[in-house]
Amino acid sequence: MQKTTCAKAKPPIKALSSHLSVFFDEGYWYSLWVGAGWNHNGKGFQNGLSKTLQHLSEKVRNAADEVSKLKQLNDKINANCEDYKARINIQIDALIEHLQERRQRLQEFAEVERDSKKKALRDQVNRCTSHLNRTTALMQLCIEVLKEPDAVVYLQIGQQLNNRASTQDFTWNREMRTKAEVDPEFVLSLDTRPVQNAIQGLEFAQLKSISCSSGRVRGDPSKAPSAPQFDATECLAENNSVTVVWHCPANGTAIDGYTLEIDSGRDDGHFREVYTGPDNICTIDGLHFDTIYNVRVKAFNSAGESAYSDPIGLQTAHVAWFQLTKSSSQRDVVLSNERATLTGVGLDYRVVLGNVAFSRGVHYWEITVDQFDGNGDIVIGVAQPSVNRHTMLGKDLHGWAMYIDDKRSWYIHNDAHHGRIALHGGTGAVLGVLMDCDQGVLSFYVNDRRLEVDEACYAFKNMPRGLYYPAFSVNKNAKITVHTGLVPPTLRSSTSDDSVTDTL
Repeated sequence: MQKTTCAKAKPPIKALSSHLSVFFDEGYWYSLWVGAGWNHNGKGFQNGLSKTLQHLSEKVRNAADEVSKLKQLNDKINANCEDYKARINIQIDALIEHLQERRQRLQEFAEVERDSKKKALRDQVNRCTSHLNRTTALMQLCIEVLKEPDAVVYLQIGQQLNNRASTQDFTWNREMRTKAEVDPEFVLSLDTRPVQNAIQGLEFAQLKSISCSSGRVRGDPSKAPSAPQFDATECLAENNSVTVVWHCPANGTAIDGYTLEIDSGRDDGHFREVYTGPDNICTIDGLHFDTIYNVRVKAFNSAGESAYSDPIGLQTAHVAWFQLTKSSSQRDVVLSNERATLTGVGLDYRVVLGNVAFSRGVHYWEITVDQFDGNGDIVIGVAQPSVNRHTMLGKDLHGWAMYIDDKRSWYIHNDAHHGRIALHGGTGAVLGVLMDCDQGVLSFYVNDRRLEVDEACYAFKNMPRGLYYPAFSVNKNAKITVHTGLVPPTLRSSTSDDSVTDTL
């Protein structure tokens, strides 16, 4: 038979208090004194002890009441915790609602982009359909005329129909554009890093206020890490990115991770968080060229955060270096020579971008024409990230370009042309692109001479603020090589006769 042992139940605190009050009652002790036959000389001792015990009895009763009240706080703590969690849920739900509203706006933007692409596609289909109807009607008319037995009737209109048919045949490839003029792909990418960093930094305000100077203090401050130090020999700036390496002096404390911050490059003292994690090396991309950035880092563990390190200053490159990139679907263009040479192997146009974007500063690069047989097309310029990569550069709203062949050139943006001039851009020509992001101006050079049309030294002006990529389009075996990292011609010594103004 299984044996069960039960602990003796403890008496309730109130019952214990009543027993003690009786035990320490003055009359109780007086009866004991009388019964024991104490004499008159012990009366003073009895009075003092009786008063002391009475005081203790009062304290015990009060303490018992306080302990009872403490026990009641358990239920209050549980209730308050549930209320507190409910308030946190309300605040988090509000943040989620903001995210949902932002998602709705982003989806609406995507729908607007979709409608724009569908409209462009519908317009293209309507143009092609209209051209087909006109051509079909012309063909039917010509067939009816050919059936006409009266030679006089044929002689009257035959020559006109022949001219119209010849013109229709000659302009067919130019007017019947059946290749999609819109990119069905959505190349926009959502930058979620700022939101992710904000979520990681989501904290109670009271805990943040504790760490306003030396970081968060959740434990013993003496066990927080020491301030990290940058390894200056390992830190470097390359193109428009910086790489920093740091270490934390050993002080016997554990390190859970690091928080890296970089300023705006304007020496205004405003830093933003770019990395949080356990690694002690980080590369920050997408910075402005020719800019000095200050970077700082701090360590943290369960006890708190260290002080910030001494900042290190790194300057990005004065001029831009980039390589060419293409998507996997662009099979009719070939990249070679360490992605510096572009060859068009098909009849269709494709837009190829550089792998570095600009939003500030003045940037210049050159293109040498390695191969051109007179049938191909070369188009160079800049493009925004959402450019259609499956049509010629400059055909949509997101590309600004110069078209050039062995006899002429013109500027093109949003399928509108201007600035037509006569010049040689065949094999051996050197073409230059000058992008001034600060002024919103784009200019072109041919064989070290700036193109000027209508006394204007720029091809496009008042260009919108934003990111611009170097962009190129070639086809029909045209081959070009891109040269980057060049000093803008505006910074070179030049003569007064350095422009091309031969306007048709």
